[in-house]
Amino acid sequence: MVALVLCLFLAGDKSVELRYTTEAPKIDGAIEDLWLQADSAYDFMQYRPNDGVPANEPTVVYFLADDNNLYVALRCYTPGREPVASFKGLEDHIWFYIDTFNSKSRAYMFAVCLSGHYDDGVMLEDGRVQDMSWDYVWFYGISKYEERYEIEVRIPFKSIRYKKDLTEWGLQIRRWHIRDFAVSHWTTVYQREGMRVSEYGTLKNVQPKSKGYYVELYPEGYFRYDKVGDSTEYEPSLSFNFKWDPTSEMTLNGTINPDFAQIESDPYTFNLSRYPVRLEERRPFFIEGHDVFRMSHIGLDFFNSLDIFYTRRVGKPLPDGGSVPILGGLKLINKGTDWNFGVLGAYTDSVDDEPNRGFAVARVNRSILGNSDVGLILTSTATSRDDYNYAIGFDGALRSGGSQFILQSAVSDKNAKRGWAVSSGGVHRSSNFIAVGNLIAVDDSFDVWDMGYVPWQGVTELYLAAGPARYPETGPILRMYLEPGIVLTKYPESDEWSKFVSLFFEPNFRNMWGFNIYGQVGDQYEADTSYFFRNIDVAVWSGLRPSMNLYFGFNYAHRYNYYREWIAGQLWIWHWMSFVPTSRLSLITYGDFIMEWNPSGELYAITPIWTPRIEYKISHNIDLSLYSEFVFSTEEGKLSTAEVVSNRIGFLFAWNFMPKSWLYVALNDYRENTGQRLELTRRIAAIKVKYLLYF
Repeated sequence: MVALVLCLFLAGDKSVELRYTTEAPKIDGAIEDLWLQADSAYDFMQYRPNDGVPANEPTVVYFLADDNNLYVALRCYTPGREPVASFKGLEDHIWFYIDTFNSKSRAYMFAVCLSGHYDDGVMLEDGRVQDMSWDYVWFYGISKYEERYEIEVRIPFKSIRYKKDLTEWGLQIRRWHIRDFAVSHWTTVYQREGMRVSEYGTLKNVQPKSKGYYVELYPEGYFRYDKVGDSTEYEPSLSFNFKWDPTSEMTLNGTINPDFAQIESDPYTFNLSRYPVRLEERRPFFIEGHDVFRMSHIGLDFFNSLDIFYTRRVGKPLPDGGSVPILGGLKLINKGTDWNFGVLGAYTDSVDDEPNRGFAVARVNRSILGNSDVGLILTSTATSRDDYNYAIGFDGALRSGGSQFILQSAVSDKNAKRGWAVSSGGVHRSSNFIAVGNLIAVDDSFDVWDMGYVPWQGVTELYLAAGPARYPETGPILRMYLEPGIVLTKYPESDEWSKFVSLFFEPNFRNMWGFNIYGQVGDQYEADTSYFFRNIDVAVWSGLRPSMNLYFGFNYAHRYNYYREWIAGQLWIWHWMSFVPTSRLSLITYGDFIMEWNPSGELYAITPIWTPRIEYKISHNIDLSLYSEFVFSTEEGKLSTAEVVSNRIGFLFAWNFMPKSWLYVALNDYRENTGQRLELTRRIAAIKVKYLLYF
């Protein structure tokens, strides 16, 4: 016990000194003698399969710097085996994280895989949320040997934001070992908490001395062929984006005449619920820095966040498959140790029945109590003095270890109709117990539809669940949760409260298998009717081996079907599977199989949706992908009558030929069944070039 307490104490105090060199190391992956002058991080600890014990394969990480760059060298030993590289399958790789503001809440993320694939992003909410949409300018080299591999990295200080005169940054290193699918960290990470930014080690003696300002000029050229019915258009376009960092903490982004056409179309969605589908953001101008313009989030599915700014409302999709053109946008972000703020403005063009519309967002956030924070956000959009939508929101997050509590509130004004909304939630974890909860109440008059995503008007809901949590030191189970709970919901069309009991069960196994089961039963009052509601969700996932991954499950519910407007059973079966026959080739299949019954208990309809996809990696920075999305329907629920309703074929060639510079060649072909055959509805072919100039 004394040894364990001492280990925990020392793990939290790990530090490494950043030493300076006048001779820059060559970034080729071969660690030369120059690195011998550097301090190093070592003594990695396992996270999986057994947390809190020394890693089986040693790792040594060296740190150097000059006036303009941070250099990192990683020597990863693989005793008794050859390192594994695979463009598409699982492979040896390493992550490192730096908290450049010592915020204890957010950090930059960098990953390098042995195949040469790389990734970057940002860690948010003290590690509870990862945002992989960020993109930075940095460089790396890799070398592979018989029983080790080596990685060298150069990160220009101008590429990242940091607090001036702050000499200590938070630091964490995470290594993924292909042997036993193990994971290890420099500072100890436990299953009951996960990786927390607030528990990073320290990189000391950080003294960036970059001269001048960092500027990115980002022109884009786009040529598009668009065929809709009998109409054909050829459209060349140019757009210009820029990024300027006036200080080490501040960034100004702008875009002029941007072309935000989707390189890959949004997938087909079949919606039986009362709420609209939320679409993923894919457009670079809105992706970079979008974490600043969101309220604090728990990072778990049960929490209903008040998103009073939803970027997909800017340049929203049109019924014909296009989108509202965006004439320009400007965004200013400042990040500091304590204060963060951002402002964003955008203006869209008039098209069809859509008038010109302006958008404006302002956000300020203040860190308190170490890694907790409070914030304020104002959002607005308007087409004229008489057509506007405003909202103001307040949020706070209290965090401690693996536990977190979130409070969000907002008021709105849409053309003089005013309303309010509140959402709060939390997670508490200890060594043998877990408790979760969410309370949301949205006034009937609360409306941010023109600029946000809060579709629960008039709804009040309480969810509470708690139960045992287990983190066995040995045996097949890695961690396990059992959470019985209650759900109380009141919909605007009923004076009665819907009352459910629920149960959530999730074991995760050391061999990378896992599953969860979530069930609810109770009296439901909605859509001007009442009935006995029952629902069960089952999900199973697995990394069977480096060449195959599975994720599948089903949902069965007896509930109100908003698509058919009746109460009946519905079964939704879904799957995602990836098979890697060779290092460069990935065969993927995903889809849904929806069965609907009518109130008499007869099978009414079956809707299969299937998307096979082929991805080929020419090199670490060149990708080819081809997919075909099929949507079927049946008559009277008989599979023998199934016919294709629509088919979408997509092809994409993507070449990342320089940092943040891309060449895309894309084709999307969409066809619908006219009763006789599949006929072309819309075809889009495009060539797009994005080229980065930076200095």
